[in-house]
Amino acid sequence: MSYKPKTKLGILGGGQLGRMLIQETISLDIDVHILDPDENAPCKDISHSFTHGSFKDYETVLAFGRNMDVVTIEIEHVNVEALEKLEKEGVKVYPQPNVIKLIQDKGAQKEFYSEHGIPTSEYRLIGENEAQNHTDFFPVFQKMRKGGYDGKGVQSLKPVEDVSKAFTEPSVLEKAVDLDKELSVIVARNAAGETKTFPTVELEFNPIANLVEFLFSPANVSDEVEKTSQEIATMIAEKLEIVGLLAVELFLDKEGNVLVNEIAPRPHNSGHQSIEGNYTSQFMQHIRAILGISLGNTEIM
Repeated sequence: MSYKPKTKLGILGGGQLGRMLIQETISLDIDVHILDPDENAPCKDISHSFTHGSFKDYETVLAFGRNMDVVTIEIEHVNVEALEKLEKEGVKVYPQPNVIKLIQDKGAQKEFYSEHGIPTSEYRLIGENEAQNHTDFFPVFQKMRKGGYDGKGVQSLKPVEDVSKAFTEPSVLEKAVDLDKELSVIVARNAAGETKTFPTVELEFNPIANLVEFLFSPANVSDEVEKTSQEIATMIAEKLEIVGLLAVELFLDKEGNVLVNEIAPRPHNSGHQSIEGNYTSQFMQHIRAILGISLGNTEIM
């Protein structure tokens, strides 16, 4: 273990993910501090200290982070410029600001996959009010490049007539996949370059809310698909050189191809079952990764 007792860990975001992170730190003797805009956030009463403020505001994040040894996130929609400044000042910021910045932009994500030979669905990047120029590419899923999360900022455009409801913001148009299953792999990487993946899980989404409704662990897939999914997740973590947790959402098409959908640099709703279902939970694994502790056993119990 490379962390010191009473390490001050700052988390941007005090929601349910932050609360579950705090619960895993009890045995480690570290002080967890929270920054969140909701004065009644779930973390408020169990953190060492709670700062009521916006994690999107430069000065607020800078002031909060300067008092910490390590800063992490439970949501990626944070002020990256402040995190970059903190990193330059010597604060350990995990995941690193450059990783968060890339993942905040779904268009940059897609370009990253293409540049590194990582399989993903066909796509086009469009600017403001440009969807009407790309109806030849329909049917597609339109994703706003920035600001979308938990099913927001995503919609299906099928017939050409759907262009009237297209988002006006800069977006990614993703060619619809002939989908068999949606999968997810959570991978952790520490600063020493050690990586470990959790077994692939299968997700079923609510068609209206576009949120995970059912999760199956392990996924009911072939050994080949399992191996490919694990390799893709590990490759992305290594190419990003991320320190911390990375959730890799995947499509399995009806021809057996595994394609990357998108990624999240934090604990994820596809990993909640690990609290009781795996030897190490995703939350403890994230803490281990960012504090420089050897990564834990991810096998299903």
